[in-house]
Amino acid sequence: MIKIISDSTCDLSEELLNKYDIDILPLHVVMGDKEYIDGVNISPDEIYVWSDEHKETPKTSAVGIEEAINLFRKYIDAGEEIIAFAISEDMSTTANVMRIAAEELEKEDKIHVIDSMNLSTGVGHLVVEAAIMAKNGKSAETIPTLQETFELVAGRTPLVIEIKNMNKVGEMEKTVWEILSKYAGEYCVQSFNPYSLEWFKNHAPQVKRGQL
Repeated sequence: MIKIISDSTCDLSEELLNKYDIDILPLHVVMGDKEYIDGVNISPDEIYVWSDEHKETPKTSAVGIEEAINLFRKYIDAGEEIIAFAISEDMSTTANVMRIAAEELEKEDKIHVIDSMNLSTGVGHLVVEAAIMAKNGKSAETIPTLQETFELVAGRTPLVIEIKNMNKVGEMEKTVWEILSKYAGEYCVQSFNPYSLEWFKNHAPQVKRGQL
């Protein structure tokens, strides 16, 4: 069986978590001189109220390594594989904490950590779709293609497409653009490689793009 786990930035309701049997690893929220566990001893509404009153945004810290190990162990010991989703690595070290937990348990082959490259509803949609796939008997190795991902998201949330191309620019970018050009939802393209972005500037200037 496949167990779906996400960090708390997915912002899924209790109803959806229960419906799809999704477990949450909470981030820590720092408000002033106090630290809380997201969704455990502080609610989103309380965070919003505090933010409005203090005119500042609370800080967050990644999930605790012991918390990740304990939750993963529970399902590994039960003979399940795990797919664990994390907020974008550009914003948090949570994905790396999950990987370290998998290494500590010596179960990297059974714990699959996904950098969602998103936050909030962007993570939530991916988590729910993965839970539906798991419920329908898909294996952990069933990784959707870019086209399949677009079909799953279906324009319900903007997407950030990161192109990781350290080779000759052109072929990959052209293939990605052929798929993107048929997608009606909102998206942008980002890359560490300035030449990938230059390709889009020259061949698809209407695409929003950003340098990492």
